[in-house]
Amino acid sequence: MKLSNVLLAGAAALALVSCGKKEGAEGPSSETSAAAAKADAGSPLDKKFTLKDAEPTDIDALLALMPEKSRPAYETATFDDALGATVVENLRFADADDGEGVTVARAEFYGVDMDAIERVKTAEKTGPDAPFETVFQKVRFLDVASQGLEEGNEAVRLTIGGVEFDKLQIRQGGVEGDGAGNEAARFFNAVNLAGVYFKDLSFGTESGDAPTVSMSAPDLRFVGLGGGKLGAIIANDLEYDVTQSEASLAAVRQAMGPQGAMLMNSPLGALFAPKRQHVKTEQLQWRDIDFAGLLSWGLKGEQPPASETDLIDLGTMKATNMETFVNGKRAVTVAEANMTAGEFTWLAPSNIKVDSKDAVYDFTAYVPETEEEALKVLKDHGLDHVEGDGTASWVWNSKSGAADLTYEANMKKFANFDLGLGFGDFKLADIAAAMEDGDDEAILTQGAFKNFSMKLEDEKALDAVFALAALQMGGTGEDLRASVPAMIRLSGAQVAQMNERVTDYVNALADFVAEGGSLEVAATPAEPVPFATLQTAGATAPQTLPDVIDLTVTHEK
Repeated sequence: MKLSNVLLAGAAALALVSCGKKEGAEGPSSETSAAAAKADAGSPLDKKFTLKDAEPTDIDALLALMPEKSRPAYETATFDDALGATVVENLRFADADDGEGVTVARAEFYGVDMDAIERVKTAEKTGPDAPFETVFQKVRFLDVASQGLEEGNEAVRLTIGGVEFDKLQIRQGGVEGDGAGNEAARFFNAVNLAGVYFKDLSFGTESGDAPTVSMSAPDLRFVGLGGGKLGAIIANDLEYDVTQSEASLAAVRQAMGPQGAMLMNSPLGALFAPKRQHVKTEQLQWRDIDFAGLLSWGLKGEQPPASETDLIDLGTMKATNMETFVNGKRAVTVAEANMTAGEFTWLAPSNIKVDSKDAVYDFTAYVPETEEEALKVLKDHGLDHVEGDGTASWVWNSKSGAADLTYEANMKKFANFDLGLGFGDFKLADIAAAMEDGDDEAILTQGAFKNFSMKLEDEKALDAVFALAALQMGGTGEDLRASVPAMIRLSGAQVAQMNERVTDYVNALADFVAEGGSLEVAATPAEPVPFATLQTAGATAPQTLPDVIDLTVTHEK
């Protein structure tokens, strides 16, 4: 039994052949979903739900709508008048071929409308704008557990304290509708839910060859699904864990090559591939995800033209109080991380902004306790407590063609790093026209390099780097650092014969290593340089590239 099929088993049991009050295309809402959208509200499953004036559901008739091979078994089905729900005990979805299965200890069905299901099945109008039918008001699955599941060569463990499907609607004609467009678009166009809420979700995989992965989510909610939109994803106390096997670590070493393997075997090897990594997030809020524009084209089975610019918006995201543990020791804490913009123009990101605040790094977490010298070096240079924050953004104007990537990381009393990269001539209309003419590399043939800047301000970073390098190479960090500038100048002398600018670059880098301070690399041509020009120069006259982009490297003490 495929894991994906298991996870969908509950939804399949509810949607059945699909399925009466008609509501808008953006999905239903309920009193429960309004509360669930508030991050600090408790899990909806913590609250007792009752449905007034409810009628029993014929469970046998409901399950009979499913294909016989997929039909679950159960022990008892009774109507609880106090809840207004039909309660099913020990509902089991099983694969007769291999014994895999999922058991639901208790299922509660509220307000299932069999007439609505029949209208969905027998509807004459089955297109993408067919009216919705409300299938049920609420269904709860409690104490869900898997048995013997496998996905590929991995054993899969799944338990859920409870999952609630809140107010399901399906268009007349069901998920298949009239068969037009692609399958995913038909599904998301036909199915609306006020919400899906999980309580005490635990998931894990085990394999002798691949990393072991586990995740737990005491409170996970998807609120307001409909019309290609998702109102909110809320998670409280989310955790996941990745533990490498010896086989998976060996595969990483092989992929990194001899030099990479050497780094992995060094005292700081856990920086590249930790044996175990555990991540906690106290709260995650991801809101206003919108694929409605893209959905409409999926229903046509067509790629949207470049004139359709409002297709995707990833909304906003906020995560608070995140912790990362490496091999059991806390390595990073981040008080807050945000995505304040996630906008697309056509199918390309056009306004993405992310930031992190009040981060604290402890690099000793990556070093085994047995590496006493390395630990001492890190602590002596303050790397057991480094505070910092960072921002990154990507902004593209599809009409003017200007695009800018920026990144900034500030690590107090250690180092600051700024990066900027600018492009020009990324005009969507021109790129789309070139693509229509058969140019598969239209971005490269149409775009241009505008500018580049990188600035590194050193406080303690160079001291720490050379002290750590000395552990591997012998001697002291001070002696090693003192010897490197001469080697830089010597190795750069031959390259400088190709372009006199290189002498300035080499001297700036050597002075930075010797004295610290700041090193800035900048490329600011008077006019944007087409990518095609850079490609030609790189292939035929690479020594001219510094002149083409007006590259400078400067050092300030």
